[in-house]
Order: sequence, then structure tokens, then C-alpha cells
Amino acid sequence: MKVAYFGNDWHIGCLDVFKQSAHTIGHIFINGEQTFNQVIRQYATDNNIPVTCIKPDEEHIKNLIEQGFECFFSVEYAWLIPIPEDMKTVYAMNVHPSMLPHGRGTTPVSWIINAYPQYAGVTFHKLTSEFDKGDIIYQKPMTLAVDESFETWMVKLHLSIPLMLNEILVDFEALYLKAHKQEQGSTWPKISINDRVINWNMTTQQIKALAACCGRFGIVAMLNNETLLVNNIEVGQIKHEYKNGTVIKEDSETYVVAVSDGFVILMKHNIIEQI
Repeated sequence: MKVAYFGNDWHIGCLDVFKQSAHTIGHIFINGEQTFNQVIRQYATDNNIPVTCIKPDEEHIKNLIEQGFECFFSVEYAWLIPIPEDMKTVYAMNVHPSMLPHGRGTTPVSWIINAYPQYAGVTFHKLTSEFDKGDIIYQKPMTLAVDESFETWMVKLHLSIPLMLNEILVDFEALYLKAHKQEQGSTWPKISINDRVINWNMTTQQIKALAACCGRFGIVAMLNNETLLVNNIEVGQIKHEYKNGTVIKEDSETYVVAVSDGFVILMKHNIIEQI
């Protein structure tokens, strides 16, 4: 198959899976010029593959179909791909990091880590005019570790999704034709900046869990009349008489802040920015 690939650096292993399965990557689409897309851009250069950074429209997709593209594959791609409804001769597939129909939405990993481990897994589904609602082609559940975080889970997805794609490509046409419709399911809202704010009345474990589900995007700490975005913390449990939210200790490297059952350490070199 001639494949149009929509994605970024994170799941670049899928490109090699297509190549090893004797398929051809003819075009790569990425979401803008972000620095994390440099690896896939270099891959495209090394393999003489054209790259598009703007949001594709339906005419763009039709032109690719006219050029002989047979498969449109999306993974971690932010924009809706407008596959024309009358184009029944192409395969169009997206990868979603939850067990659909549960976990539709743009930030399922954070919700899985924070609240819904029972829906951990990966779903390959058909692309439609609505995000995450296409017929299910293939899915596989996964199990979270006790201390799972956003970052560790993303690495596990990075390692697992290419292996799943390889399984699919062994008998792709049959699986695609047998795809089944989704049930009602659930859509989870996007994690907002307000969802990432530390409440100093939380316990150490609650704050640790908040940091785990937000990962590199950081959690928000309101401290000393400043609002800080932090992407790493440490916690400790001990009895004390400080009021929640009080800075117990500050030096050139850390803030140590009191909470009900102990303290939180904010490492200053891990403060992303003041907001």
C-alpha cells in the first residue's frame, strides 16, 4: 500500500513497521513546526518523503487519493483528517490510547492514570468525520503498574503501538473489513490548567497522583503570591504543626511546602515557568 502518515516523533516506529511490511510511506503530515517533530522531519528528508505541516483539507486528501494513496494512518495527530465520505476505496485508520468506546477525547492518558485504569489499552479504529468514533478494527488492553505515571505510560505506548500495528498488517484487509461499530461509551474532557492546580489541603499521595497524571505538562503550584508551573516534585510523610501551604524551608534548590500529612518538595530547576 501507498501510505499517508499523520503523526509526530513519538510513534515514529510505526513508519518502520510499514516499511518492513513492504508498504510505502509516500507523504508525512505533522502538526506544525514543533521542536519534537525534528526526528520525523529528518526521517522524511533521509527517505525523500514530502512533509506537510498545515491542516489538510478535503481537496488535499482527494489529490492524494488520485495519486494512488491507499491508506491514511494517524497516530497522535491533533487535526481531524477529512476523508471524503464517497471515497470507499481507501483505508483510513487512527490509533487512540484507550479502550474505545470509553476514553474519547484529547487527553485520555491523563484520565487513565488518574481515574480510569480499567480502560487502559490501545484501539485502532476507522477515521470518520468525528474524533474517536469510527468502527473498531483492533484493540488490546494493557495493565497499569502500581506506580504508573504519564511519562512511563507514554513510553509503554511508544514500545507497544508499533508491535500492535505489525500484528494488524499481517491480515490488514480482513481486520479492516470486520471492523465493528462502537457502542455509546464515554468522552473525557480535556485536562485544563485548572485541573492541574495543587490544592495544599490535598494529601501527599493526592498531590503525587496529580503530578503523575500530568507528566511533562506540569502541575500548577500557587506559592508566595506566585503561580508556578512545575513538572517534577517529591513528597514525604511526617507529622508537623505547620499550616497547609506554608513554606517550611527554602534554599537555592528547593521549596518545601507543608501539607496535611507531610510535605511537598518543589525542585526549582524543574519549574517550567511563572504563569
